[in-house]
Amino acid sequence: MKRMMLIVVLAMMAFTTVVGQDVYSGSTSVVVIDSEWENETLSGAGDGSLTAMLECFNKRWPTWMVTYAIKGMKTMKKGQYIERYGEGLPTVYYERENGWVEAGANHMGAEFLKVCYWKRSNGHRLLGIYFGKPIDPSIHFVCFYDYSPQKHTLTPEPHIIDGFRTTEDTKFYYQLPREGKDLKISEFGPRGHLEHTFKWDGMKPVFSKSEVIEDVDDDF
Repeated sequence: MKRMMLIVVLAMMAFTTVVGQDVYSGSTSVVVIDSEWENETLSGAGDGSLTAMLECFNKRWPTWMVTYAIKGMKTMKKGQYIERYGEGLPTVYYERENGWVEAGANHMGAEFLKVCYWKRSNGHRLLGIYFGKPIDPSIHFVCFYDYSPQKHTLTPEPHIIDGFRTTEDTKFYYQLPREGKDLKISEFGPRGHLEHTFKWDGMKPVFSKSEVIEDVDDDF
């Protein structure tokens, strides 16, 4: 009986591992996305809802992060904020009213996705898709797109954060707004730790100020 139970447990563990592998297999490398997204306008972005825009992006560069973000947005009940898919599997956070969604996995070094959009003064929308990967390689970048309600297209706008992209000696991390409209960027490099604030001007986040952050030394 004990031997049978052990076999069942091992079988379940193997099944969980296979499922976990299936979730992440076939996902486009974030390195590839980073090198290609600026050069293509995407068509078929539907009504400009967050779901429609992400579905359009995911057709061109499918990833497990965007796939689960879309799945979470479609299945969550009104007012629900979080959807967990199981141990080692993705977790989705969604704030419908703020037009913000996040997808990630609860294991060390996993890729993650954070998305928001702004309503522009010309009736368009600005979509921001932040991809992050802590290791192998460490990479962080934001894809900015203009959504046209007339053409239902997503047109790249890569110059919004020019000068605030990772180099060999300086790392940048991005804080898309879950509340409000300001974009904040954290910088770590030769100048120390700085936080840069970009204020919304009706069309895009515009650089406003930089502040030095004094990091607390936890060593005793």
